[in-house]
Amino acid sequence: MFLLQRKKRPVIVTIHGFGQRLHTEFDPLKDYFHKKYKVVQFDIYDVNNPSDANEKEWIARCERQMREITQQGGPVILIGFSMGGVIASYLATIFPVEKLILVAPAFEYLNVQKVLNQGIKMVKKMASTETKSNKPSSQQTLAFTNIVSTYKESIAEVSCPVLLLHGLDDEVIPISSSKNACKKLSCKHQLILFDGGKHRMLYDNTIQNNIFPIIECMIEGKLVN
Repeated sequence: MFLLQRKKRPVIVTIHGFGQRLHTEFDPLKDYFHKKYKVVQFDIYDVNNPSDANEKEWIARCERQMREITQQGGPVILIGFSMGGVIASYLATIFPVEKLILVAPAFEYLNVQKVLNQGIKMVKKMASTETKSNKPSSQQTLAFTNIVSTYKESIAEVSCPVLLLHGLDDEVIPISSSKNACKKLSCKHQLILFDGGKHRMLYDNTIQNNIFPIIECMIEGKLVN
């Protein structure tokens, strides 16, 4: 008698960007997927601790999370936003990742201050019940630039399928960041550009309803080129 083993559902691991909101950048995505998939969120650094600015420790925290998830077995979908897109690309080269999804990956950026300023504006627009948090320190800003500098070429070593999503109106990360990343990829990949999409299109309540179904299709192997 043979028992059919039920295939494990993919686990979605999210890697947030640089700024104040940290893992909460993926809250709307988690709300969308929570009935179908487990979504893992965590903070790479403590924005309220200015001295938490060692980029090696930031990366180590991401590696620990990935190690814990991959040891459980089952498919892993890795989603990185902005700075998190750079880190996720690196993680996909050292851990078994089924699919990699990059949203406005920060392989290139206009300037760090703009990254921070846009984050501050977004926090001010959020509901008044949201806890006020501090602006990342200058040391943390340096850690951000060091991470991009150190890991931006990891994208060329990714071997799993990759989906890149970028807003045409991104005011922080130029579209060339995603387009040039595509040129470095030898694996199966697709770039989708969103009309009206700004940098924080994952959670700014503009085009999320267009983005999440596309991510879902990628996860389920239904995305058509």
